[in-house]
Amino acid sequence: MAALSFAFAKLIVGDLSALEEFYTGALGFVVTTRIAVDTGDAPLRELFFALPGKVKADFALIEYLGKPVPVEGEALLSFMVADLEASIAAVEAHGGRDLSGVIEAPDWQMRLAFVADAGGHRIELMQGTGDRDRD
Repeated sequence: MAALSFAFAKLIVGDLSALEEFYTGALGFVVTTRIAVDTGDAPLRELFFALPGKVKADFALIEYLGKPVPVEGEALLSFMVADLEASIAAVEAHGGRDLSGVIEAPDWQMRLAFVADAGGHRIELMQGTGDRDRD
């Protein structure tokens, strides 16, 4: 049996409300679905995020109530952005950190930066610089 498609990535987080504000404020995502499960051995809260106007979720954050959170750096999300410097500034304005500054990658027709969200999860921001980005 083979997978039919990639659905989305989920990050396990410790402060769901702070990270909701981060991803909606700094990167412009909207919450499409909220889930609360209070039964069983792993009560949880989960948020699914998509870009405005999209129906399918791009990624999710999940908080297991009363369970430890994985260490920082356990996952990496990557997002294409139109303006790398403005995106880094928005990340910082919403409690995140710039980890690398702008990295020029002309061989890949790309500029990129590594940042951290308000919970310490690493994010790769990428801005295309060549014809490939204009399709």
